[in-house]
Order: sequence, then C-alpha cells, then structure tokens
Amino acid sequence: MTRFLSRTALPLLACALLNSACESPVASGECKGTHLGQSVNWPISSNAVLSRIDFMEDGTRSTAIELSYTPDGVEGLQDFGVDIKLVKDVKIQEGGSKTVKLLPREDRLDPEETSLVLKWKGNMGDAEGYLAAPGVPVEGSVTLDRIALDHAEGHFVYRYKDGGELTCTFNVPEYGLTDITDDADGGGGGGGGGRDDDDD
Repeated sequence: MTRFLSRTALPLLACALLNSACESPVASGECKGTHLGQSVNWPISSNAVLSRIDFMEDGTRSTAIELSYTPDGVEGLQDFGVDIKLVKDVKIQEGGSKTVKLLPREDRLDPEETSLVLKWKGNMGDAEGYLAAPGVPVEGSVTLDRIALDHAEGHFVYRYKDGGELTCTFNVPEYGLTDITDDADGGGGGGGGGRDDDDD
C-alpha cells in the first residue's frame, strides 16, 4: 500500500534531522465508544500528524492528516486509524467548524462531497482497509474544528451495523519535514519554502 510516509519513520526522521523535533508538541486525542459490544478507550498514537504536501501519489494537491490510535485490549489489532486528504492550503479558524458526512461504498468510506475532504482511507497499521468485524461503518462523519499552520483539530464518528459506535478525537501537530513543494509553482523544495499561507 502506498502511504504518505512510513508511519514508523516519521518520528525517527524528525529526531535524526532536527533534535528539537523530539521535543515538539505531540498529538492528543482518543477513540471512545463501543467495539464488538465492549466499551473501549483507545489513545491516539504519537505518530499522528498533519502534513502539507503539494502533490500526492495520484498528483492531487492536498493537505494530509494521518491518524493512528492504539486499540488497547483488542487481540490481534496493533493500530487503528485513517488517512485523510484535504484540499490544498485548507484553513479553518477557531469557531468555524465544518462537518462532512462519510458514506459507505462497498469496502470503503467516501466523503459525501469533496470541496473540503478529497479522500478518506481507513487503515490498520500498514494495511489499508477496515476491520473484518464489525466491517465498514454504515455511517460516519468528520468534523474539523480548526486547521492552522501548526496543527489540525477535530473528531470523526463511525457507526457500525452491529450497533457499535466510535468517536475519535484528534489534535495533531504539523510535521514540517513532509512539506513538499513543486518548483513549477515557484516553490523552492522542502522545508516549507513554497508555502503561500505563512500569514495565518
């Protein structure tokens, strides 16, 4: 599966290239609700990040949020999360929350409209997809409360056919080393040189 960056490589790369990155703000949040009839509370992983990448693997200009939670107490499940593609240079000010419905399409969820959320991709660690049980959620939504240069904040909700429901909150920092620009747009390569939104 093609991923934005290896989930385990992100913190290691940060520490190797920039010592201060090891002391940078870390993600906060949790998944709470009912999974297969059991009450759960899964903490967010420190690997969850916001990244601004001008061109994804399919050529789309996008802002990306990678979320990963640790499903404590669930046998055989190491990670649970989602990769979210947003429109390029998206900004949401505090108090200006936006909610997008997520609709089931065969073996996946798709955003109801793509003016904000371009793509929604469930994952379980390094594997793309959803849990075999309870399966793809029958209903979902994502609410973005704030997206700024340094972090993204919000939550998403999954509702399952068996009656289970998860509400997953996130407040994730930007990972500056994944900011990649295209020289054709006047950008100067990595490190944020091509941003046009530094006034936020």
